[in-house]
Amino acid sequence: MAEADDEARGPEEAERTGRAGLLDYSDEQRESWRVLREQAERRRRRRRVAGWCVAGVLVLGVAGWVAKPTLKDMRIASSACDGAIPDGGMDALRAATGSPDAHLTESTSETRAELGRYSCEVVSEEERVIEVEVYGRRDDIDRELSREFEDHGGRPRVALPGGLPGFEGQMSTVRLMPPCPGRGKDAAGHRGQLLVSVLGGHPARPHHLLRAGVAVANKAAAKLGCDAKPLPLPKQGAQPKGVRLAAAARTSCAALAEGPLKGSAWTADLRIPDGPAPMASCEVRPSGTDEDGDPHAAVVRLYGWYGDWSRRLRLFDARSNKASTDREQAGPWLTEANGWALARCEGQAAGFQITVRRTGKYTGPESTTVDRDRLSEEEMLAMLSSFAKKESAARGCEDLRLPTRP
Repeated sequence: MAEADDEARGPEEAERTGRAGLLDYSDEQRESWRVLREQAERRRRRRRVAGWCVAGVLVLGVAGWVAKPTLKDMRIASSACDGAIPDGGMDALRAATGSPDAHLTESTSETRAELGRYSCEVVSEEERVIEVEVYGRRDDIDRELSREFEDHGGRPRVALPGGLPGFEGQMSTVRLMPPCPGRGKDAAGHRGQLLVSVLGGHPARPHHLLRAGVAVANKAAAKLGCDAKPLPLPKQGAQPKGVRLAAAARTSCAALAEGPLKGSAWTADLRIPDGPAPMASCEVRPSGTDEDGDPHAAVVRLYGWYGDWSRRLRLFDARSNKASTDREQAGPWLTEANGWALARCEGQAAGFQITVRRTGKYTGPESTTVDRDRLSEEEMLAMLSSFAKKESAARGCEDLRLPTRP
């Protein structure tokens, strides 16, 4: 290569260095040197081009490495749960986890229509982002609900907002129970329905999961042949806010607005489903927030429990409150802090419950408890009776039994 470059310098170089002059060479020699010089120049250009190509490949490779996970995230998000997750929903779910910057790695889904089952899951580099399990057979639904309505008193905390059929389960799960008439009635003659269990990544809260959970529930209902109207999609991440206590007057929890707790010092959380559902709940709490910025604990709660699993709660509460009732056939009762009314709704057991946070039984400021001078057992009975009658009428329940007067 070096010799070729020396030759390519040609007669001009020889003249400059004092060697043979230009006229001392023949035309053939000068033409030969011209050709060699052109060849050397082409080699130099090729080396420059090759260098720029290598640099370009490196730049593009780095850019591709950076862009590839983002493109993969978009692909997984768009296809997750058979495309059910709403736009922006996956970003919100990732933001609610402990690793919001972790890239998505995998999405899986499966439909087993003959078993009434649907499932899907999305995971990131660090953890689960969302997992949904859907059950359509009565045995599967009862088994799953037994984990929420436990013999030792474990139970859901509150019904879902926005009139949706379901509840916030233990461990920050969302449980939806939409109707599924297309699958027919079960062996006991109960209407078809689904149980949709939605889990997120830690520390996601139920309100983070609700929009995506409803969307996947609608997708599962279509795949399992439910032939039902889709559930309405709530806003993304909208945490339910309390309302003025007077707003309860237009609901089956009207007794809360008519009771002794009145004025702006109190706030209500009203969660009454629009149709068949496993649970309804209404709560009254002091307005404002505690020192951690969270809502104050509720001082009065009204619950409607719909389904045979409600018996477990009733029996546990009867034992815990030393209610004077048969251990295995707990009837309606009322104590200073707890009371139950009973009915049959859609052929299954149903219960209506009131709980009161009494002074001296809970730690914390007195403003988060209610003594008997402010809310007597007579007034508790009036609240529970009003709620049970309104809910029973709205749901076509039968055989309503109320506690006797204290």
